[in-house]
Amino acid sequence: MKPCPSIIRPLLLCAALLASALAPPHRASAQVPDSAAARDTLYEIRLTDGSVLYGHVTRNAGDEVEIVTQAGATVRLRRGQIASITATEARVVAGRVWPRDPNATRLFFGPTARAVGAGRGYLGVYEVLFPFLTYGVTDNFSISGGTPIVPDVIGELWYVAPKLTLVETETMAAAAGVLMAGDDGDVVGVAYGVGTYGGPDRSVTAGVGFGFSGDEFSNQPVAMIGGELRTGASTKLITENYFAPGEDGVVVSGGVRFFGERLSADLGIATSLDADEFFPLVNFVYSF
Repeated sequence: MKPCPSIIRPLLLCAALLASALAPPHRASAQVPDSAAARDTLYEIRLTDGSVLYGHVTRNAGDEVEIVTQAGATVRLRRGQIASITATEARVVAGRVWPRDPNATRLFFGPTARAVGAGRGYLGVYEVLFPFLTYGVTDNFSISGGTPIVPDVIGELWYVAPKLTLVETETMAAAAGVLMAGDDGDVVGVAYGVGTYGGPDRSVTAGVGFGFSGDEFSNQPVAMIGGELRTGASTKLITENYFAPGEDGVVVSGGVRFFGERLSADLGIATSLDADEFFPLVNFVYSF
C-alpha cells in the first residue's frame, strides 16, 4: 500500500512541530514582569537552588523582587536567585495550586468542544497501541493523526481528525470535526458536532455524528454524552457514553484522570449494555 500523500504531509508537519516544541526552551532569569501588570497573574518562580514557588509579583524594583505566594507569605528575592519566572494557567484553591487539566480537549477518547489553541498540542497514547499527535494550527483549528503501534500495521492503517471550534467562552464551547481512518484505498469515519457546557471543574459534553464509508453516509446518527467532575488538585472523574442504533448500541464508561502541568493518565472501564464484556481504558498524554 502507498500512503495517501494528502494525509502523510500534515502528519509529518505535525511531527516536525512537535520536535521543535519539545526542544529545551531558553529562559532568561532577569525577565521579571512588571508588578503592576502581574498582580492578577499566577507565576511559577524557579530559583537557582532548585526550589519552586507559585505566587503573584507585587513589587519589582532595583535588584529586589517581591512575591506573595499562594499560601499568602511575602517573599523577597534578589534577581540573581531567580532562575526563571513564567506565567501559569494554574489557579489557587484553598491555598493549594491546582494546575489546569492538560488534556481538556478530550474525554477518554471522544473530543470535547474546547480548542487546543494555536501552537499547542499533545502526544497521546490510547489503549497503549494507538498514538495520537495533535497540534493547534490556529486558536480554533487543530489536526490530529497517527498510526497503530502494531507490527505489519504501522503505516498501513492511518487515522486523522481535524477539529474546528466554532465558539468558546468560559462556560461553553461548540465544535465540528471529522474522525476518519483508512488503509489501502478504503476510508471510513464519522463527521460530528459537539458541545461542551460548564467550566474547568465540572462540565457536560454532548455530540451527534454520522458515520461514513467512502462517500456514502449513514442515515442513522450516533450520539455521545460525557462529563467531567474535578475532585482535587490533580484528579478528575470522567464518563463517556455512546448510543447507536442496532445491537450493542449502548456503550458506557467511567474512570478517573490523574494529571499535572503537562502529563495526564486515564484509568477507566467500559462495557456494552447488551454484552457481558468489559474492557479497560488506559491512556497517557503529554501536552506541549
